[in-house]
Amino acid sequence: MSPPNLLSAADDDTLAEQARGWIAWLASGDISDARMGEFERWLHQPGHRRAFEHERALWRSIGPRPTSTPIARRRPRRLRWAMAAAAMLAMLVVWPEACLRLQSDHRSTHQVQNVLLPDGSRAVLDADSAIAVRFSANVREVELLRGRAWFEVSPDAQRRFSVRAGNGLVEDISTAFTVARGDGRVETQVGQGKVRVASPADGGWTYLQQGQRAVYGEHSGVTRLADVTADSVGAWRQGELLLEQARVADAVQWVGRYRAGPTFVRGDLSQLPAVSAALRIDRPEQALDALAATAGLKVTRLPFGVAIVQ
Repeated sequence: MSPPNLLSAADDDTLAEQARGWIAWLASGDISDARMGEFERWLHQPGHRRAFEHERALWRSIGPRPTSTPIARRRPRRLRWAMAAAAMLAMLVVWPEACLRLQSDHRSTHQVQNVLLPDGSRAVLDADSAIAVRFSANVREVELLRGRAWFEVSPDAQRRFSVRAGNGLVEDISTAFTVARGDGRVETQVGQGKVRVASPADGGWTYLQQGQRAVYGEHSGVTRLADVTADSVGAWRQGELLLEQARVADAVQWVGRYRAGPTFVRGDLSQLPAVSAALRIDRPEQALDALAATAGLKVTRLPFGVAIVQ
């Protein structure tokens, strides 16, 4: 192999190591203005975007890096340690997803998904949601593993329909309702009919009717919340996200669920005024821009669907 080729191979290794470093930084979510500026300048240099795309694909697959030549070259120890660290971080990111995939029977990505259950009942999963289904001759139970879901239940006098989420239980009494799980709490809203809620699952029941809602936490019982209009329950399944005096950081997170690429936040949004808006989540990029305009934010879009909100 000629010296120019050896130099090129060494440069490729250095560039790949730099790309892995940027990928690990993006995955950490620790986004600062200074580092983002460095990343954007690095990305625009010749050959860097291609190296970033290649290493990102390897990161997502967590597979061995393909060898471009049959000539074996011993990688520098520093590079091997960097690759090992990147692989370990990738496992930390991907392992929860792998566990969720093993537990769930139905899982949505960035789009709303309709699910027909074995008894003819219907579930609609919001973006980034997952359920496990356990039906038998005596039981109709769905476990909400992540996100939120809307349920329209078929009558069955012999088997009550229940949704388990966290340490609590929501039981149907001929109704349509939503259950949402996140940030250590579970919220139930009733669109039609009636449900009953218990937390822990063997605790006393709280009954909810149309337009009523309640929440429980990992270490707290069921608490009633202010009523809502019945037609607003599960509005997201019709492609509409309704925000009512929502924290800006929460609103950005909710809209980000419907985007195909990751959404990161730069800066502290906690001091911004709460926002109220109706956004079309079937057009998530327009929804993000509309939210940014309402809250006084700036959106920077990068390759691979990355959006930086500041």
